[in-house]
Amino acid sequence: MPNLAVFDFDRTIVYEDTDATIIDRLREKRPPPEWEAGSQDWTPYMSDVFEHAYSAGFHPADILDSIASMRPAPGMPELLLTLAARGWDILLLTDANTVFVNHWLKTHGLRDIVTAIITNRAFWKNNQLFIEPCMRQTSCKRCPSNLCKSLALAEWCKEREYETIVYSGDGRNDYCPACSLPSNSTVFPRQGYPLDDLTRKALLAPDAPIKAKVVPWTHAFTIIRELFPDIQTIMT
Repeated sequence: MPNLAVFDFDRTIVYEDTDATIIDRLREKRPPPEWEAGSQDWTPYMSDVFEHAYSAGFHPADILDSIASMRPAPGMPELLLTLAARGWDILLLTDANTVFVNHWLKTHGLRDIVTAIITNRAFWKNNQLFIEPCMRQTSCKRCPSNLCKSLALAEWCKEREYETIVYSGDGRNDYCPACSLPSNSTVFPRQGYPLDDLTRKALLAPDAPIKAKVVPWTHAFTIIRELFPDIQTIMT
């Protein structure tokens, strides 16, 4: 029976955030539209950002070059290659978009080892990037309407059976799936980020909503050692 490793993308696979990288790049040329903090959905805002980037004269190559230049989180390429070599399914579950995720993975030679990507659909039209929601859900009040990762993961697993599932992420939208995993799973929150704080607080509750084992990480070699104790890795 196979195993499944699920990853967020921004600040998990890549060291920083793809959307923030484009916003910062745009800010150098023209102030981007402001984010309305009261809104839960990030996707409509990024649609406005992409429209703004187009009107500011950003060519697709400008955006793609910025994405390609982003660093992986320390040890992450080694982790992904190890998982693939051991026969694990690798699922990317992220509120980024298909253009950014696929371009970064292809540039870094990792696309072929990823089993599937669940994210918002993006496409180019007349040199402007457009984005569409991954889903339109109303059943989970904890998550934005465009993506509940728990629902997406449950749908993925509906016709597949795994011996174990591990989940790596950093953000608040990773907390919902962390709470949905069974006790034989492991959650890997990136240390110092919102998921790390949320899981720490949750585990202090008398009836902790998280049943899975929780192992924080600052570099992905920690995850390799946890999953594959037979592999000797060098701390970087």
